[in-house]
Amino acid sequence: MFVGRHQELEQLNQVYQENDFQFTVIYGRRRIGKTSLINEFLKDKKAIYYVALEENAEDNLKRFSDAISIFKNTDQGGKEKFANFEECFKEITRLAQKQRVILVIDEFPYLAKAYPTISSMLQSYIDHEFKETNLFLILCGSSMSFMERQVLGYQSPLYGRRTLALKLEPFKLSEAHEMLPKLSKEDAFIINTVCGGVPQYLSYMSDSMSVADNIKKNFLSKSGRLFDEPNNLLQQELRDPTNYNSIINAIASGASKHSKIAQSAHLQTGPLTTYLNNLIDLGIVEKKLPVTEQKKSKSKNIVYRICDGMFRFWYTFVGKQTDLIERGLTDLAWVKVQKGLSDFMGPEFEKYSQDFMWSQDMNEKIVPNPFIHLGNWWGTDKRTHQQVELDIVGFSDDERDGYFGECKWKNEPISRSVLEKLITNSEIFKYPIKHYYLFSKSGFTDSCQELAEKINCQLFTFEKM
Repeated sequence: MFVGRHQELEQLNQVYQENDFQFTVIYGRRRIGKTSLINEFLKDKKAIYYVALEENAEDNLKRFSDAISIFKNTDQGGKEKFANFEECFKEITRLAQKQRVILVIDEFPYLAKAYPTISSMLQSYIDHEFKETNLFLILCGSSMSFMERQVLGYQSPLYGRRTLALKLEPFKLSEAHEMLPKLSKEDAFIINTVCGGVPQYLSYMSDSMSVADNIKKNFLSKSGRLFDEPNNLLQQELRDPTNYNSIINAIASGASKHSKIAQSAHLQTGPLTTYLNNLIDLGIVEKKLPVTEQKKSKSKNIVYRICDGMFRFWYTFVGKQTDLIERGLTDLAWVKVQKGLSDFMGPEFEKYSQDFMWSQDMNEKIVPNPFIHLGNWWGTDKRTHQQVELDIVGFSDDERDGYFGECKWKNEPISRSVLEKLITNSEIFKYPIKHYYLFSKSGFTDSCQELAEKINCQLFTFEKM
């Protein structure tokens, strides 16, 4: 069953309805659902669908020829052999002059590796042949760095020629809940987080099972489908994952500054920068700045965090317990997960709360003066010389209004002291008008609600967000 991606599917269909040449780029990390989206789009359409493989140019050409032959006669394939890729494109040009033709090249980076001039050849055909046809060209790839630099980037021969680019992002809670409708909202949120919002991983989960049983089955069992998934992905993407494993382990264990990661991973700072950039390209790690420093190119406050939920879960709980799991001690491994799960969910609840605030930016009852920036903040309180972290800080374009929030994914209600601390920390900032927000998994104490009413602090529980 196809779930989610409604907006992307609508965009593809809109482009398809155009009666001229169209060029769409679809990309995103492995398992994110690119092929599923394309198959759903094509379910009532005829197409030349070609999947490139990690093989030589001749073998790829043979299968490309087969795909064209199948399109020309659905009952037959492999009978027409083209001498080279240019002959393939000539035939596609001829076909697309008479009818709407969809050409999908999936895993395009593999074809470009086997046949390096393919991008320049496509550029030439787009500029001189395809533009006069009714061809709908779709290039798809899992190597995000390749697709962003070698297809969409300024240096690419294909730069500026696409009419639509779709980067598939992880599922949001609403899409995960659509996929697992029997789960409670809270359980769906947890499952989506540990799966990193990846549709294929979500498909391994059952909404007839508890969170604990789903995690035990898929992560904490030697035969679990996600027990060794990070290692599999790293080996697919990188020549030698050893140092990358050490870096991700270091970040998962609490190192966030460049120097601390280098120290923990036993690496020199120079090579570490290259490794971190590669992990950022893969969408596993992100580089973050306090929201008030977003425009700075250099800052002492740069931190690195694991942004892929499945990787963060695995390196927090699974990788450190492989000996237990290998011996079949699943229930014992779950004990550590159970103890740390609330803390693990904290950063994701912060992001969920920030996304909620963005969704309300034009709602005057919640956001009186729209903010233009909102996110995490960390730095030094010059009054006390203490380090301070704030889950939510935002500010309006005129810097008249400041927005401050605290998010707690705990099993007990937020107390008055949390709000008092938020007020104190907000005094670090000089915005004339300040607005306060608390976001809680488990509600608020009476005294917290009393203070919130006095200062007009808005309170939100997870179930009502």
